[in-house]
Amino acid sequence: MRFSGVKLAGVSAALLGVLAAGPPRHCSAQARRSAYRIALPHPEEDASQKIESDGTGYSMEYGFRNFNGDKLRIEAELSEETVADSVREFGFRKSDLDKLDKWYQQSQREAIAASQRDSFSGKVEADDQAELDRKLRELKARNAQVQKRLDETLAGLAAEYRKRRVALYADAGFRFKTEKVVQADIPAMVRRNAPRVAPVSKAFAGIAEEHEYGVEELVGAVSAMVQTALRYEIPADQAGTKVTGGVMPPPKTLVLGQGDCDTKTAVLASVLKNWPNLKMVGLEIPGHYLMAVHRIPRKGEVFIEYEGLPFVMIESAGPAWLAPGAVGDATRTYLESGNEFRIQPM
Repeated sequence: MRFSGVKLAGVSAALLGVLAAGPPRHCSAQARRSAYRIALPHPEEDASQKIESDGTGYSMEYGFRNFNGDKLRIEAELSEETVADSVREFGFRKSDLDKLDKWYQQSQREAIAASQRDSFSGKVEADDQAELDRKLRELKARNAQVQKRLDETLAGLAAEYRKRRVALYADAGFRFKTEKVVQADIPAMVRRNAPRVAPVSKAFAGIAEEHEYGVEELVGAVSAMVQTALRYEIPADQAGTKVTGGVMPPPKTLVLGQGDCDTKTAVLASVLKNWPNLKMVGLEIPGHYLMAVHRIPRKGEVFIEYEGLPFVMIESAGPAWLAPGAVGDATRTYLESGNEFRIQPM
């Protein structure tokens, strides 16, 4: 197997330089079973969380054990405004879709009514047959032209309707999976929320500096925190009047201390995205969502190749304590079956 490597910048310096300047979605129980653990006693017992709010913001403290055996703790704060902004921009309302449908239907009716006014129907009279034939030809041509304009108008309206619907979903953080199915756009969620979770990334930068971590240990630390310190809970499909598809944006996930596979993956990737040289992709398989980071895989690690580079897989969901490169039984079985899966660049 041939692949090329990409040199990553130093962990703390790369992040601190940057800082200075929320369809198939749920993980199956089988996918969450542990396929790999290093020889440490009960790492889930080291997981803890303490989240407090004073009305203006949230203070978070998460405890967990890294895959190298280090028992770690991070502390970070997020403002109420940061969390509220992430929630406000994610999800769509059925009323928004109804409004768009109403515009489309009304526009269609108006176009049809206009064509009916412009076209001719009724009795045609003439002094002789020749004149009658001429009038009929002219009226037929006129009606054909009116019908052509109507067809073009209706086609244009259909294209505009689809464009507006796609834009509505995109603004709400969703994308089309198939013609009739939409799903949360996790890569877009990561791009939007990485700056918002920068305080959490900065806390991990402090850990990396204190423990002299390289990129691999840092990625492991964030993965271990997301897997074990965030409880596994499936979010509701709706939040108030908004359809959220069972996904929460990373700031909300962090201040609630819980999430499922796609929600936790969004947190993990958002925190890591504050290291600009770290390449990541999201991986969607039926009923599950995970991610992968670019590095050279070790023997026995599960990885994929994307654009000629190796990406080591990470199970974000937990509660299994799975080091990068180890995946759950269901994920491994699906990959070994040769079935296709979606790769989504982050």
